[in-house]
Amino acid sequence: MIRWLRLAAMATAIATMIALGVVAGLFLVANSGWVPVRVPPWLVFVLGNRPHEIWLPALIAGWLGSAILLVALLLGSVSYVWRRRQYEALVARLERELTKLRNLPFTEPAPLEDLPETPDAEAAKVMAALDDEPGREA
Repeated sequence: MIRWLRLAAMATAIATMIALGVVAGLFLVANSGWVPVRVPPWLVFVLGNRPHEIWLPALIAGWLGSAILLVALLLGSVSYVWRRRQYEALVARLERELTKLRNLPFTEPAPLEDLPETPDAEAAKVMAALDDEPGREA
């Protein structure tokens, strides 16, 4: 079901983009002139106070590009937040599992039948030698 919805959403998005491209192309062919654009007061010191002639298709492409960039940034940030939440949930789950494994000897100690019946003499010698090392505190 989800695969079908994803396929339908992608097909709708592609068809919408094609339709917008056709409409924008036809609009730009019909209106391919130059238009005067006045400079806003806060940009007068950079561009001057005279009106500028701008090619209408370039102006519309700039608006369209800005809108597409804004939508892409919005979707990218939403995707980033969603992926980060997934990673944090995974890390929390792994930390809980690790805590459970670290506490395993306390929550489920080894049964006595798993311990050796007689102590190992070699292991006792090694442990005694470690205890006798100088500078080692108990």
